[in-house]
Amino acid sequence: MSSKSSGQDQYRLIYWGGMPGRGEFARLAFEYAGHPYENIDNSKVVVGNMRNVLKSGFPPHFAPPMLQVPSGQMISQTSNILNYIAPKFDLAGTQGLSGEEAEVRRAHVNQLVLTVLDINDEGHEIHHPVGASLYYEDQVDEAKRRAEAARKERFPKFLEYFASVLESNEEGSGVYLIGNKTTTADIALFHVLTAMEYAFPRRVATLKKVPKYKSVFKLKERVEGSENIAKYLASERRKPFGNGIWRYYPELDGEE
Repeated sequence: MSSKSSGQDQYRLIYWGGMPGRGEFARLAFEYAGHPYENIDNSKVVVGNMRNVLKSGFPPHFAPPMLQVPSGQMISQTSNILNYIAPKFDLAGTQGLSGEEAEVRRAHVNQLVLTVLDINDEGHEIHHPVGASLYYEDQVDEAKRRAEAARKERFPKFLEYFASVLESNEEGSGVYLIGNKTTTADIALFHVLTAMEYAFPRRVATLKKVPKYKSVFKLKERVEGSENIAKYLASERRKPFGNGIWRYYPELDGEE
């Protein structure tokens, strides 16, 4: 629930304007938890704050998303933000745990989030395999080769890994990645699966029919259907996919 209300628990999420991008992982966590935050999707604010220690404090930030926490301090990097807010929003999977056991559980959740972010980065490298500063049209042939490898090798490997996580989590009964409640890892996986389906609808349609991946896509449906996320996805706050990390080019998609 994006909000501009001020108060002791106010958070300000800063990201580039007009796209979901890496900032969406944090937005989804706030929305799932139902915790108010101010969503600042303004590229001018990003540029003005990112490396200006007078505005954002020390250390300067390399790239957004950036999160201003209630104390006024700023943190950045997607996984770092999720790791920070997870225990505050009951998304760390540490219910009933304490001490070292709780710390390791948080590390395991972050481990899965980082794995999701790896495949998210690959999503951009598929259509820009030579250089991010070049136009897509300057690297179409290379992108086609990279897309074929992603469809045939990387996507199945990614899905197989998370299917194994779900299967081996006895506490979660094959429904949750860690523990028996939704964590930031579940939310992050939902977002990447959604993005992957946007960019590669034909390939994902085929992968959905593979029995061993069924639990992974069920997780996506579970998060997608949760009350707060469903409301967010139906609202104008949800930015559409487009010219961001995951992009749809028909020539890069395929059933295999």
